[in-house]
Amino acid sequence: MGDGGLSGWDEFFLSRKDFLRYSVAGTVAVWAGTAAPGGLGVSEAEARDLFAVRRVNPALFPQSVASGDPRPDGIVLWTRIASRATGTQRVAYEVARDARFRSKVLRGVAQTGRGRDYTVKVQLRRRELEPFTTYYYRFIFNGNASRTGRFKTLPAAGADIERLRFGYLSCQDYTNGYYTALAYLAEEDLDFVVHLGDYIYETTAAEEFQGGGPPERAIPRLPSGNPQAETLADYRFLYRKYKTDTNLQRVHERFATITIWDDHEFANDCHQVWDTDREATKEDQTRPGTPNYAPLRRENANRAWAEFVPAGVPYDASKGPLEEIRIYRTFKFGNLLELVMTDERLYRDEHPCGPNTPDKYVTPGCGAEATGDQSMLGETQKRWFLDRIKGSTSRWKLWGNETMVMEFKQAGAALPEELGIERDAKVYVNLDQWDGFQREREEILREIKSAGVEDFVIITGDIHSYLAGYAKLDYNDQLPLAADGENIAGVCFVCGSITSSNLVELATRGQGNRLFGVNSGAFSAGITANNPHIQFFSSESHGYNLMDVTPERIVCTMKEVSTIRQPRATLRTLKVFEVASGTNTITDVTPAAPPRVFSPQELGEAQEVGS
Repeated sequence: MGDGGLSGWDEFFLSRKDFLRYSVAGTVAVWAGTAAPGGLGVSEAEARDLFAVRRVNPALFPQSVASGDPRPDGIVLWTRIASRATGTQRVAYEVARDARFRSKVLRGVAQTGRGRDYTVKVQLRRRELEPFTTYYYRFIFNGNASRTGRFKTLPAAGADIERLRFGYLSCQDYTNGYYTALAYLAEEDLDFVVHLGDYIYETTAAEEFQGGGPPERAIPRLPSGNPQAETLADYRFLYRKYKTDTNLQRVHERFATITIWDDHEFANDCHQVWDTDREATKEDQTRPGTPNYAPLRRENANRAWAEFVPAGVPYDASKGPLEEIRIYRTFKFGNLLELVMTDERLYRDEHPCGPNTPDKYVTPGCGAEATGDQSMLGETQKRWFLDRIKGSTSRWKLWGNETMVMEFKQAGAALPEELGIERDAKVYVNLDQWDGFQREREEILREIKSAGVEDFVIITGDIHSYLAGYAKLDYNDQLPLAADGENIAGVCFVCGSITSSNLVELATRGQGNRLFGVNSGAFSAGITANNPHIQFFSSESHGYNLMDVTPERIVCTMKEVSTIRQPRATLRTLKVFEVASGTNTITDVTPAAPPRVFSPQELGEAQEVGS
């Protein structure tokens, strides 16, 4: 394999036969017990050397460690070593029941090299891993151990689970602020974390949505010299940079993540291999008259994601950008919950009214958004998704979805006059989301409703705002919600961004250093007035959502931080909503407490949460 290229990389080891004490495929070997078995090309003496820990040295693992895609008997482990060696490097790893590694469960050796940017990604499916159990892991390289990570496996199929708790987040523009919210997320008591996309941003200084962040967070130059990622080196550079943030590292060290991408892992508002904002490089312009056609760039983005994200998904670079990777997948948590994650970029059709900003944002539309047959999921994924939701035997069916399903309109009177919107007009805020794919949205929700699916919940990021509301079959139906049960397929909870500019910041030309209690005035009032299905809207802060799941109810807690402009922040609960099983009804159960406005002096005394 030379320097550890990607050939065979996604296979790792997959054997489950009980009589096997070890498995080996591609570039990974794994075994139970302490002695290396014969036939692996790892001698007893080499094994002793590979697993000898002389010191804990995080500097040799500059992006720390991560785990993802938990299964009842499996997990994906990830790290990256600091090396410039041209040959193959061997990295050992251990999984144990305790943080001191006194009770080891599995040990293994992986190979890496320059061809995969020295990343190590190990996919474990082993009978030694027990369901719904917490384990600890570490990597060892040349006698140096990484920091210790932790993960929890999924419950066994059919198990009766009384409670799950997870956090979900999205949109973490490194340049726009400090990850103060992630410092708090890392301290939550959770079973796992869901990341709904925009893990990186392909641009470093896009005037449309970036700017005004702390100087220490600036990314001045990409390897290609371009202002946005184009090459594999560019995308790798961005993942390396983002993953040096200590608060992000802490989240990965403490929890397994289930991750999908959105657009910025490739290009803003992308669809398939098309970048709607910028022209492709000369090497990519293989179709005359189509300057935004960028298959090589899409391939680079896919590969970097596959290298740096701990997701157990197949990747085969020989198949081309639309078929080389498939990230939509499902996770079952016993009988309590099934989480279905979809991909809303790689198979979607073009925007219905055009690719330019005025065609997609703050627009009355062109008619095609409502009547066109454009698809966001693509036919194959759509049928798979509907089959999973309709066939699920779990109490709660959750859709991990990148872009907001609910209709989202605003009145012209609530928008800045310089946008030129008539004051009495009612416009779509964003046709890049499901408002631009209305026929498919209705088809999906109507089929779910007709199948009698209950306890259907949609979790979303993307729009950098907190929302709670209803997924309706027909948003033209303006019946009061209490009388509109037959038109409601499920409930929606949207998380705010970690740092990316929220709507109030963008609409008011602000840059985010806002305190709790800021009244965003006409903008927020216009959202709730023009969207009666939206029960709550806030777009003036940053943070994450928590979800508590029991057989009787789900509870969504929205949390926000006081600032992202400084490495110090205070956390508070913004809202708490409850949905009882079988009701499709959102109830506000936020503890009664007056909103508190923090002064700059108080912020200066807030908790130090790193950078």
